[in-house]
Amino acid sequence: MVFILFMTLTSYSTIDLPKMMAQSAGRSSWIPIIIASALFGIVAIIIVKLNNMFLGKVFFDYGREVIGKFFTYVIAVYYILYYLILSVYLKSKMVDVISANFLPKTPKFILIVLGMALFAMVAYKGITNIARMFEIFGISLLIITLTICIIMVAEGDKYNVLPLLNPSEIKKYTKTIKDLFFPFGGLEVLLIIPFTAANKKAPATAFFSLLFIGFFYVLIVESTIMILGINNTILLKDSFIEAFKIAQAPVIERLDIFYLTFGLTSLFSGMIIVTSVVTEYACRIFSKVKRIYIVSGVFIVFAILGLTTMNMKDIEKTVESYVPYLVSVATVLIPVLVFILAKIKKRSKLSPVKREE
Repeated sequence: MVFILFMTLTSYSTIDLPKMMAQSAGRSSWIPIIIASALFGIVAIIIVKLNNMFLGKVFFDYGREVIGKFFTYVIAVYYILYYLILSVYLKSKMVDVISANFLPKTPKFILIVLGMALFAMVAYKGITNIARMFEIFGISLLIITLTICIIMVAEGDKYNVLPLLNPSEIKKYTKTIKDLFFPFGGLEVLLIIPFTAANKKAPATAFFSLLFIGFFYVLIVESTIMILGINNTILLKDSFIEAFKIAQAPVIERLDIFYLTFGLTSLFSGMIIVTSVVTEYACRIFSKVKRIYIVSGVFIVFAILGLTTMNMKDIEKTVESYVPYLVSVATVLIPVLVFILAKIKKRSKLSPVKREE
């Protein structure tokens, strides 16, 4: 669960976050990041407790007991559409990174089709195999990223991040936390994971996982600003990549090669989990259709969507403008409401009903 959360939430945030935070909160970026990690940590507790109330079941199964069949189908369709929109954004980012750093001459449509074929094959294997793969990806990415950030902190100018608290930037925190909905969105993937009795300590684990991700984000943002300065962090598109290109490590000449090699696993993980969630919900909705056919259909839809939006201008900015609202519904509103209704329903069943003679 820890690495599913880690790889899902950090799918592109590690690259894009420093620029966004430098623009919105400046040198005080670490404060709204920690606040957002704590708030979403509470949401993670709610989602995990909801799953623990219905052991062995996923949301689509117990949702019909709590909110009824109709609303469960409505929410499932919403999640499918939500992840289709996210896939457009993540595919665009993934193709841009691969084209800029590895395959500049390869046509983008080939990258999209081959990428979606790979993600569909992984989604076909199911969430258990994906979780095992994320453990390997997560450990590798974590070690490489932390090592690079430590090197950047050692070489960077500490004065670039001072003062750590600027009173004039406090008024920006509300808007900044709204911008952080995307980096912390994705907790709802836990709704497709059936829990067992062994997950009793999962609420605390989920909360501290979110806090750890928050501190991980802070390290990335602060180390980037230390190397580039606040103004260059704002100006450069992929500021984190540009920052560790400048940093020099002993013996290793190209830090960017190490990060980009393992950093791609984060982008791939984002697309894998998006494809998997859509597949899982589609398999529940069309329960009589074989999984291989549903996966094939998901591949076709994702590929067509990627090819259609490939040359659209400002598609990333358009998606980013709607993401906070989509995440607030998918990650916060739906799980919290279902949790409250499940609690009410459970109490009503446990309380004795008094009938008058």
